[in-house]
Amino acid sequence: MHKFIRKEIAAKYNQEVADSISILYGGSVKPGNAKEIFSQEDVDGGLIGGASLKSRDFTDIIKAFD
Repeated sequence: MHKFIRKEIAAKYNQEVADSISILYGGSVKPGNAKEIFSQEDVDGGLIGGASLKSRDFTDIIKAFD
């Protein structure tokens, strides 16, 4: 879906604009799935919900972004 969104932005505007926009994953990011989600080509970040309330979980999610 993220790749599709970026492609649509490029078609409507141009590739430079599409590449300059951050597209965030809006599902449930947890320590157990963060690495897989953030490794996707067109995923530039994520919205962290309940996991941000637990410092250990949040730290593990941040580490997965490297």
